[in-house]
Amino acid sequence: MATVVELSAPYENHLLPILGATSGVCAVCHTFVTGGWDRCYQCNEAARDLRATADAAGFVGLAVKGEQLARDLWVYKSSAPEAARRPTRFGLAAVLWRWLETHESCVADDANVDDFSVVSTVPSTTGRSNHPLNDIVGSLIDPTARRYRTLLRPSPWTGGDRDFSEDRFEVVEPTDGEPVLLIDDTYTTGSRVQSAVAALKEGGAGPVGVVCLGRHFNRHPQGDMYREAAEEYYRKAKRLGWSWDECCLCGNR
Repeated sequence: MATVVELSAPYENHLLPILGATSGVCAVCHTFVTGGWDRCYQCNEAARDLRATADAAGFVGLAVKGEQLARDLWVYKSSAPEAARRPTRFGLAAVLWRWLETHESCVADDANVDDFSVVSTVPSTTGRSNHPLNDIVGSLIDPTARRYRTLLRPSPWTGGDRDFSEDRFEVVEPTDGEPVLLIDDTYTTGSRVQSAVAALKEGGAGPVGVVCLGRHFNRHPQGDMYREAAEEYYRKAKRLGWSWDECCLCGNR
């Protein structure tokens, strides 16, 4: 059977690093920002609309629209035949496993906890009952499987997809102040994962750290200023290149 290193190695050819929170990079979600701000518009919205947000957020790779990681994050949960989805699913599981082995401690440090005693995932809000991320985190990745619990379910909430609200999810199992590592596949605006964090904390969770496999990235947003900022970020990520030893929370980015 192939090892985690062997399964994840092909991704080294196209994974791009997430930049650390320096000038021009959001201090929360690590996307590009303009105008000297330290947080992007969406993260300011989350802070305004939610009573609590994540204590720390880590991201594995830059999921650039139209490039390989973004494609794989769609394929692994698509309606394609199982034979097409399986290799991608195992590959992404290996990438996440390998990243967590080195950098889960970075997320814990940033959240000011020794470790995360509970691991969970953000529930699907599309009606999917057997989301493959649950299987990856709850079964395939051994270090998280031992701590995995289903903590949330979607609520009957009817707000917009990009709205931040702690009413978006319901707590199904209390955590009594335990630190929680919440894992999602793709972070776009952060509305789903930050709303999930808010619901967990409202339900009694302790510090919550977030890890997302892909940080969605659009190289061609509307507006010259935003396009220039996005392209500068992208070029810097390409120059840095991929390293399993560094993340946006610990590396010299």
